[in-house]
Amino acid sequence: MRTIGFRSNVLFILAAAFGLLAALGRPWYAPAQAQLPSEAGIGDVNGPIEGFFSRLGREVSSTGGTKGWDAFTSTDTILSVLLAIAVITALGTLSAATEQPCREILRLVTLAMLGIVVVKLVNTPDAHGLVERRQGAWIALGVTGIMVSSASTLYAAPLTRRHSGPSLNEYQPHLVAPPRSTTFDSPGAHVPPVDRY
Repeated sequence: MRTIGFRSNVLFILAAAFGLLAALGRPWYAPAQAQLPSEAGIGDVNGPIEGFFSRLGREVSSTGGTKGWDAFTSTDTILSVLLAIAVITALGTLSAATEQPCREILRLVTLAMLGIVVVKLVNTPDAHGLVERRQGAWIALGVTGIMVSSASTLYAAPLTRRHSGPSLNEYQPHLVAPPRSTTFDSPGAHVPPVDRY
């Protein structure tokens, strides 16, 4: 199976960075839906499992709610700064002079972004009445996961070696054919001709 190339992982990180910016413009949280009086008929089950799946359906499909830029006081700024660092270091990995330090910084920054998104996904701002997640938070989780995966692949890739000498196309070694070995010849099987003139 063919693996994704080095430059393709850099492109994935750049695309995921734009995806995270777009996710901050989507709704992240919303107030809980008002509980309707249960009018369960015969055969209807109204329990926590059904409530969980209906809530999950609202989290994925509902477009109403508080956007990421409005829901946070400083987290959106922190994510934006880390995002800028990730884009710069991802581009820096393409240069052999800055490849190694940029790989390490990129890996740490993407892990930090994923950690922040996971914390904000789990810890909803209940004090403001926003207790349900929305699709922006799930999109942010997906794109930061892609960034961490691509950054880990770049971190594990072998470093580009800088060549100071001529390239392989320019270097032409002088090859000399070794003399023929007669070790495995039977005695008298091959006698080289002698030049008598």
